[in-house]
Amino acid sequence: MRLSLFRIRFPIAPAVAPRRGGELTRRRSAASVGIGLAAFFATQIGLGWAIDTERSPLRDPIYFDKLVKLKQHRAFFTAAGSRPSTVLFIGSSRTLNAVDAGAATRQLTNALGRPVQAFNFGQAGAGPITNAVYVRRLIQEGVKPDFAVIEVHPTFLAGQRSEPPETRWLLPIRLRPEELPVVRAMGFPAREPAAHGPRGYLAPWFEFRFLLLDRYTPFFLMNNSRLNGGHESDEYGFARLADQPDPEGKPRLLQVALGQYAFYFSGYRPNGIGVAGLRDTLEVCKAAGIRPMLALLPESPTWLGWYDPAGLRELDIVVAALGREYEVPVIDGRTWVPDEMTMDGHHLMGPGADLFTKRMVQDALVTWMKGDKP
Repeated sequence: MRLSLFRIRFPIAPAVAPRRGGELTRRRSAASVGIGLAAFFATQIGLGWAIDTERSPLRDPIYFDKLVKLKQHRAFFTAAGSRPSTVLFIGSSRTLNAVDAGAATRQLTNALGRPVQAFNFGQAGAGPITNAVYVRRLIQEGVKPDFAVIEVHPTFLAGQRSEPPETRWLLPIRLRPEELPVVRAMGFPAREPAAHGPRGYLAPWFEFRFLLLDRYTPFFLMNNSRLNGGHESDEYGFARLADQPDPEGKPRLLQVALGQYAFYFSGYRPNGIGVAGLRDTLEVCKAAGIRPMLALLPESPTWLGWYDPAGLRELDIVVAALGREYEVPVIDGRTWVPDEMTMDGHHLMGPGADLFTKRMVQDALVTWMKGDKP
């Protein structure tokens, strides 16, 4: 039998023409990737533009959040003569927790027999340089209070160390580009942040990553610890601390406070750039027709004992000299509130704030606002 008889013949499959559907799918995929990338970069540029033009508050959210509350008090944005007398308190968290501006508004109105509006623009971590920047910003916003009480935070005046105290809180990314030369002129070492350059538009999600999380998705933060957590203020800008003391917690809080500032207590000398910041604020206020006052806020005996005694004596001389030079009153309220009314030796508890506010009104503001020196 011939082997050919057992051959199995298989039909030859016809040649398959290229499927146009696969090519179309690849083109659509490439187009989708391109559109996605374009949308991503457009979103980044849009976010960068919003931050740069301050339509988004991410550059300095603590400032902008407080400004929103201040704008609810239209007296600060209205021309003098057609509004109540206005008093603005400027300072650190000491001011934030010490001055109940709502109570001060009522007390001053009653004592002076005319409408008065007070607002507390104290901010956590704000020293003399930050305050100088904020006063300039507020004036640009149209805020022109009749009176401004400017806190003197002694530790922020320390000049015996090469690193100024305020560099720990005032990060250059919080500043506007035009503010960098201003703070440098005061001696503040502010480097140009990358966010002020192209990266601020091309990668704002990276440059402002913590602030984005803090504002929009705080549940991603460790322990939900927000930037301004614990410093939320009322409609007058005042943040009231606890009304009842915590005897067990106070020693721990004292150690935390000491840890924050210990570097500047040893050999303390009040001759740092903070003095330049106070000068700038006084000069800007004077030029804008605002009557300023300098105020030293309460510090417990324990806290006062941390300073170099020679530096404290020098502090009295420096602050008094500023008062004479700029012809402004100086209020020394360091001993106005007993230690048991402080949270950690320099932040006042609720009753301490009540006491301090009442005394500030009665012993300083009423006389000053009548046109006499306190």
